[in-house]
Amino acid sequence: MSSGFFLIMGILVLAPVGFMLLTKYRDFKHYGHSGIPEGMEEQYQMAIAPGSDGKPLMYNLTTCRHCVRVHDFLNKHGIAHHDVTVDHFGGEARTKVVATLRAYNPNASFPTLVFPDGKVIIGYKENALCEAFGLNVEEKD
Repeated sequence: MSSGFFLIMGILVLAPVGFMLLTKYRDFKHYGHSGIPEGMEEQYQMAIAPGSDGKPLMYNLTTCRHCVRVHDFLNKHGIAHHDVTVDHFGGEARTKVVATLRAYNPNASFPTLVFPDGKVIIGYKENALCEAFGLNVEEKD
């Protein structure tokens, strides 16, 4: 076998390892030890104590189309609420956020809207949203 073969094999083996190390370093800089992204400490506190300020809280994901629909519904009707994007958190912080979410929705599916009184709406259900916020069915569009 030639030295070129070993060079190529070395690159193929070491490149993924280097990539993983760089990714971990980047994540560490962004999240720190806690797993809370810089500037999202308040959102984290809301995530582990939903409804503590009297507003509903929606647990969502960046890739969830139903989450976007619930968010749009709430904004269209001027309903004050909080959004917690779970996939923005990492490590221990994400574990705590998901544990809190599971207390309200054992399947941890998205979106999960938690009300201050403990009521929960899972998924995008227009009629349930209208009823929860006292909207007429005609107003739901």
